[in-house]
Amino acid sequence: MKRTILLLAALGLLATVSGGTIEIVNDTGGYDIYWIYISPVSSDSWGDDWLDETEIVPSGSSVSFTVSDGVYDIRLVDEDEDEYIRWNVDIDGYYAWYVTLDDLGEADMGYGGSSGGDTVYGDAPITIYNDTGGYDIYWIYANPSSYTEWGDDRLGSEILYSGDEFTFWVEGGDYYDIQCEDEDGDTYTFWEVWVGEEGLYLPVDLGDIDN
Repeated sequence: MKRTILLLAALGLLATVSGGTIEIVNDTGGYDIYWIYISPVSSDSWGDDWLDETEIVPSGSSVSFTVSDGVYDIRLVDEDEDEYIRWNVDIDGYYAWYVTLDDLGEADMGYGGSSGGDTVYGDAPITIYNDTGGYDIYWIYANPSSYTEWGDDRLGSEILYSGDEFTFWVEGGDYYDIQCEDEDGDTYTFWEVWVGEEGLYLPVDLGDIDN
């Protein structure tokens, strides 16, 4: 009996560990999301709307869903019935989609989730400290150095004001390229920065401006 209980507990723990989270962040700048569909790639239909009957995701807000780890297709429909679709999204833990107007239409994220346009999330914190002395940072990008594209803007709709810090999370144990862009369009790029499991604290000052 005790062995049975221990086995069930272990299976329950495994199910918890293998669970994933999909966060949808409405960063469209003014368009509310009315319908969200999340479907395994093996399914031939979208299924039911994941939002409650009276629920919407207003611009500037977010919503999260718990799913099993796996590969999914995600479809969003806004108030104008415009669609934002991502095919073959690999969910392995936490996945956030910062939805902008650039996402209108369809995009294939590539089975396995390691395509250059994808964005890596995880449990290792990267904290950016704005030490520019007066210039606000409007965009932050960070992806493994092996990727060919920057991925999503980590700030979303936020601004990193001079003297403040901003933290986001990635998978530790890899080299990352990190780029910040300020209000004047000046960029600060850090190539092949090691991010361990404990994360990274990165001050950004005017001496880091790209030439």
